[in-house]
Amino acid sequence: MSTTNMRIWEQVQTTDTRYTKNAEVGGQKITSLNGTAMVMKATEMFGPVGIGWGWKVLEERFDDGHEVFAGEGDKRICLGREIGHTVKIQLWFMQDGQRGEVEQYGCTRYQYKTKYGMTTDGEAPKKSLTDAIKKALSMLGFSADVFLGMFDDQNYVQQLQAEQAIEQAEDRQAEIERQQQERLDFIKNTIDTMQGAKSLQELKKIHDHAVRRLTARRDEPGVKRIAKELATLSPNFTQGDAA
Repeated sequence: MSTTNMRIWEQVQTTDTRYTKNAEVGGQKITSLNGTAMVMKATEMFGPVGIGWGWKVLEERFDDGHEVFAGEGDKRICLGREIGHTVKIQLWFMQDGQRGEVEQYGCTRYQYKTKYGMTTDGEAPKKSLTDAIKKALSMLGFSADVFLGMFDDQNYVQQLQAEQAIEQAEDRQAEIERQQQERLDFIKNTIDTMQGAKSLQELKKIHDHAVRRLTARRDEPGVKRIAKELATLSPNFTQGDAA
């Protein structure tokens, strides 16, 4: 794919970690994106909402879900139905004098059962709209690193935080020097830990953990230094120690 085709994607794919948080939805752990931060990023890319980009609501509805019951046996009663809110939008944007359009849905629970009984979320329509906008922007590459699952790799997140800390620091040189010292301390502590390993299996585990972190930070010299230590220490153990 040409650079022209990926131009928007490459400019908006990286997420500012300040505007993310860990969340749990349906028992699944996810990275939640701040809707306002995504709107700000789109404004940087296309211009003010309503001029450079925006959206139109195409459809809005409330959908009945399954019935909700309380109690057991003869005392079992129906509390009502769960209800979900759905909105469909058409997100538009201007690029090089051309208008682009993306359609997406946003969904939110409106009426549902909690441990305290049935409840209704009066902000469901607003949440559905925000959900639809975020999903539509994701189709253009906004916060692609989150949607591609890269935030599941803690090493990637730490590297991103380090890069953003330099970019946002008042004294960038001081931050660079702090991170350089942190890198040296990490490598030294890793080597010290490897030298104290009691088995080949433990040695390789320490090595692999450090290499994953250093690779995520694109630190090839650091990877080579840890690999050299592994090669030096491995002969101290028999192959049977790896079992």
